[in-house]
Amino acid sequence: MGNSRNNNLNKVFSRNIFRCCFEKGFDSTYEKVIKEYITFADNKSNYDLICEIYNILKKQYRNEYYYKNTLLNKLLLGVHSLNTTTALTELPIADCKADFILINGKAVVYEIKTELDNFDRLENQINNYYKAFDHVAVVTCKESLNDLKEKIESFTISRWVFMSCRDEGQLRRCKIRNIYGRFKFRSSV
Repeated sequence: MGNSRNNNLNKVFSRNIFRCCFEKGFDSTYEKVIKEYITFADNKSNYDLICEIYNILKKQYRNEYYYKNTLLNKLLLGVHSLNTTTALTELPIADCKADFILINGKAVVYEIKTELDNFDRLENQINNYYKAFDHVAVVTCKESLNDLKEKIESFTISRWVFMSCRDEGQLRRCKIRNIYGRFKFRSSV
């Protein structure tokens, strides 16, 4: 039951679900999530329902969509400007897809590793991203930060890798440098 529940929750914030709701006025996955997670749903607007579902996502199941949305809100809308910055998602680079890219004078690729992910493909992803971009950031949760540091320490990447971790609603930046086996960690807010 839990896996099916989370799978449905994972699907709610997708183009297809919203398109179906808009065009047909109904989506079975959206309805299932409302029945499973929301109390007194009949008295609530779609806006209220979406907000509640998002808060559940935030607390219980921080998937890639949640991280992309956090990056968009904190960086594009909070730091940069819609007039001067472009955000891209799922851009193919070599045999990988960059999760999130911000272009504003410089381009930064953000590879997202949620608490639901592992780091098995990370070295290949970072190396591929550096083929097209000069700046790469890995975003993960606070609980995975030590695992990420250990993983990056074993890489042969000869450039800076920036990490961010989600900590109590904030994005914290941490720099990692790994050149020929040397590892340096410096934290900044």
